[in-house]
Amino acid sequence: MINSVVLRRWGPPLLFALIALFAWNASRASNVAAESVVPIRYEASVETPLLSARRAPRALQVPIADDWLQPALVTLISGSTSDTCLVVDIGDRRVANVNPDLPLVPASNLKVLTTFSALSSMGTNTTFSTKLYTQGSVVNGVLEGDLVIVGGGDPFLVTEDFQSQYPDQDGRFHSRFENLVDDVVAAGITEITGSIVADETLFDVERYPGVWAPRLIEQRQSGPLSALAVNEGFISWPTEFAGSFRARQPSLDPALNTAQVFGALLDGRGIIVQSAPRNEPLGAGATLIGELESPPLSDLVVHINSFSSNYGAEIITKHMGLAQSGTGSTSAGATAIVDELQARGLDTSDASIFDGSGLAETDRLTCSLMADVLNTAGPDSVLGKSLSVAGQRGSLAIRHTDSDALGQVYAKTGTLNGSTALSGFVLSPVDPDVVATFAYLVNGELAGVNEAIRGLQEPFVDELAKYPQGPSVSDLGPLPVIPN
Repeated sequence: MINSVVLRRWGPPLLFALIALFAWNASRASNVAAESVVPIRYEASVETPLLSARRAPRALQVPIADDWLQPALVTLISGSTSDTCLVVDIGDRRVANVNPDLPLVPASNLKVLTTFSALSSMGTNTTFSTKLYTQGSVVNGVLEGDLVIVGGGDPFLVTEDFQSQYPDQDGRFHSRFENLVDDVVAAGITEITGSIVADETLFDVERYPGVWAPRLIEQRQSGPLSALAVNEGFISWPTEFAGSFRARQPSLDPALNTAQVFGALLDGRGIIVQSAPRNEPLGAGATLIGELESPPLSDLVVHINSFSSNYGAEIITKHMGLAQSGTGSTSAGATAIVDELQARGLDTSDASIFDGSGLAETDRLTCSLMADVLNTAGPDSVLGKSLSVAGQRGSLAIRHTDSDALGQVYAKTGTLNGSTALSGFVLSPVDPDVVATFAYLVNGELAGVNEAIRGLQEPFVDELAKYPQGPSVSDLGPLPVIPN
């Protein structure tokens, strides 16, 4: 018993000692010549010491690049009014922080918050459907009764004629109204003894928010709001003023106008409608014969943000109000926007939101909140990619066409009397890892029409697109290995 314990305890060490002794004796007996052993030679040496600042090139680059950017920041601020805020974030660093919590009129920059909240609360794949019902029986192609169009709050339900006024179709996502006519034809209906009936009961019937200045309505900044409106509620848009807001004529009853337009389209296809159109809710016992689904919300926000669609922003706002409180109104939607921002951990204490488009001159935002929303979404998000693109799409299509900013800036413009704004992202063409987030709001008696102030935006963004200027990270990195 004792011998076995001793063997287990001392056996392994003794075995290792014997192996070591054998190896030592073998090496002494070896006749390998000393000259045959080739010493290790190092063919190169490290040029940069291990503790050199070059071992952290990004840290070296940042202060140099920031110094290059400072003149552009100074020029922008010194040329603006006293009611100005500016925030510029590069990565997790804030390189400009001027009056970040000053509440200012954001103009159309509010649409960034509206679409952010809509995407967050309703989801990117949400669609809005316009439905077509027969109310009555169909015998031998004759509908003995009414054809009812039920509005689903599709903001861009348009005819081919309306859409043709825009040569720049990229990003103008919409629903082709004529598709519903195709559904009637497919159902075999050739005559309707009753009327085309319009149902707009999904939302309230406030055509223009009470917080809007009358001049904005007179300028046709938006068509009359409705859950069922074709061509954004306008009845005419002279071709000689294609795309001009002021040349358009709004309908007094957008839902009824939708029924009238539909009747004219049916007539063009040889389908007879015997009675005049009317506006009333869908009755019982109706049969669904057609449905037109809008593009997904991820596409609709591209149309809204890139082309600053006030109508689209307001319809989406009513949808948010309906989803949260059951009321499809502007005021309910504005509350839903604030609630969603707060639910995402964003500080809205200095913000005042009364509509979704930013036409309300009582709206107030801060550059800090704007930057926080943009940073929360990120440049690669649906929101980030929905903004206008420098030199390529939307309200920035004619800007930055011959600069480093071309195709690298995604931003939202904004203009009202007394307000000009620009916020978004700049993707560095120099370093793909560098993204600048910026928010710039200016208020003043003439800020909205002062070309000198608006003229500061473009050169500032051009300079931001050059960031980081100065030596590159590779230039500042460790020096190459030097051969001996």
